[in-house]
Amino acid sequence: MERIITIVGKGQESFITCREDESILEALLRQNIYVSAVCGSRGTCGKCMIRLLEGNLEITQADEKKLKPDEIRKGYRLSCKAYPKEDCRIRLCFQQDEDFEVLTEAVVGTEQNKTESAYAIAIDIGTTTLSMALIGIDSGDTLHSYAAINRQRAYGSDVISRIQASNEGKKEELQHSIQTDLLTGIRTILKKSGIRKENVRQVAIGGNTTMGHLLMGYSCEHLGVFPFRPVNIGTITESFKTVFKERDLLCPVTLLPGISTYVGGDILAGLLACGFDKNEKISLLIDLGTNGEMAIGNKDKILVTSTAAGPAFEGGNISCGMGSVAGAVCSVKLNKKRTLVRTIGDKPPIGLCGSGVIEMAAELIRTGLVDETGLLDEAYFKAGFPLAQTDDNEMIRFTQKDVREIQLAKSAVRAGIETLLLRYKVTYEQIDTVYLAGGFGFHLDQQKAIRIGLLPKAFEHKMKTVGNSSLAGAAKYILDPKAKESTERILTVSMEVDLSTDLNFNEMYMEHMFFESDI
Repeated sequence: MERIITIVGKGQESFITCREDESILEALLRQNIYVSAVCGSRGTCGKCMIRLLEGNLEITQADEKKLKPDEIRKGYRLSCKAYPKEDCRIRLCFQQDEDFEVLTEAVVGTEQNKTESAYAIAIDIGTTTLSMALIGIDSGDTLHSYAAINRQRAYGSDVISRIQASNEGKKEELQHSIQTDLLTGIRTILKKSGIRKENVRQVAIGGNTTMGHLLMGYSCEHLGVFPFRPVNIGTITESFKTVFKERDLLCPVTLLPGISTYVGGDILAGLLACGFDKNEKISLLIDLGTNGEMAIGNKDKILVTSTAAGPAFEGGNISCGMGSVAGAVCSVKLNKKRTLVRTIGDKPPIGLCGSGVIEMAAELIRTGLVDETGLLDEAYFKAGFPLAQTDDNEMIRFTQKDVREIQLAKSAVRAGIETLLLRYKVTYEQIDTVYLAGGFGFHLDQQKAIRIGLLPKAFEHKMKTVGNSSLAGAAKYILDPKAKESTERILTVSMEVDLSTDLNFNEMYMEHMFFESDI
C-alpha cells in the first residue's frame, strides 16, 4: 500500500508516493529528491528534518532525542524515522547542499580559453564533493572546471555509512548516484567548451577505495570488516561505456590505484602531484577531509596511514555543524565585549563548518573558556557557548559535546602524525615540507590548528597548502609521459601503518587528548 505525501513549498505543491515499508526520507530519495542525510539514516544528525502540516506521523525516540519539545509540538520530525500510516502534507526543512563550497584549486594551471588538438578530463571523487577539470593535452592548461556535491551523501556522510548502505541492498542506487553526478559534470564541461567528444582522449579519476568500488559497482562486503579486503585497488582502465553505461565519450577511463583499502587512489594522486616519487628530502602529506589520511617519505620509502577523524573537521558530529555552505561560520574571534564571526559568502549564519569548528575551539582555549582537559567553562557547560543568531532567531551554540568531538579528532590526527614520524625514525626538524591537501587544509588557519594541538609548532614554517591534490594528481597522470612509471614507483616503496594495532598510537592518542600547545 502506498501513501501520498504532499510536499508544500515556495507557493506550490508536489506529490510523492511512500511505500508501507519505507521512510519518508527513502521515498524522497527514490523519487530523486536529494537529502543530505549525513548520519546514514540513523536518526542522529538531525539534518533531514521535515514539518508535518496535515496527517499523522508517530513521534519516535530519535525525534525525542534530537528535537526540542516545542519543535515536536509544532510537527517537526526526522524524515529518516518517519513511516507514515496515512496520507500526509509536509514541508521540507533540511538544509540543501546546492551552495556547498567545493575546492577545485589544484596544481594544474590557471583556467584558460584556448583551442587544442586534444583534451582530457581529470576527476576527483571525494566522499563529500567531486570536482573535474578539462585539460588541454598540448598546453597542460585547465580550460574549464566543474565542481558539485557528491549526492551519495544522501546515504551517509562517511565511507562506513555508504559501505553499510551498499551491503544492505543499495549498491545499484549508490552506483547510479555517482554515475549521474559525474555525467552531469562531463556534459556541463563539454557544453561550456563546445568541443567534440571525439577530441577527448582520456579520463583519469582519483578517489578513495570506497568511491572507486561504488562507481564500478563492486561489492563492498569485505571493505568494512576485518581483514578489509577490497575487490580491486590496482589501476583500472575500462571503456567509458563500461564505467558510465553511456556513450558521451569514446575514450578510456582510468581509476588511479590505491595503496591499501583505506589509503586509496586520491592519496596516491596526491603523492604523485607533490612529487614524492622524485623527492630526496622527507616530506609529509596531510589530507583531512571526510577521512583523515597522511603519508611520510621520499622517493625511496613512504609510509601511509588513515585516521578516523574526518567528520568533526567537516562539521559532522557537531551540534550546529554543517558542510562548507553559504552561511556556515568559518571564522571566529572572541573578545571581552562580543563574538565576531565570518560566514562563507558573508551570508546570515546558519551553522558551523569545519574551519569554524577549529577556530571556535582555539578561541575558547585562548580566552580560558576551555581548559587543557577540554572542560568548557561552567557558565556555558549546560547550554553551550552562544556563537551567533540565525535569521530564525535560533542560537548557534558550541557545546561541551562539540569540544569533546574536536578533542577526539585532533588527537587522532596528531597521534597519527607522530606515529608515522616514529615509524620512519625521524624528528619534526627532519621534515622538509608539510603538504596540506584538500578543502579543509586549504581554509585552515594554521596558527589556530597549532593552538589546539592539531599540528606541532615545529611545522609552523614548513606547511604548504596544495589545494585539491587528488585532482592535480589525476591531471599529472594524464599529462606526464612518465606518470605511470612514477605511480608504480610510489606503490612499490609505500607501506601502510595500521594504527588500530599500534601501541605507540594508542599512547600518543591519550597524550594528545589534552589541549596543550607551544603557543
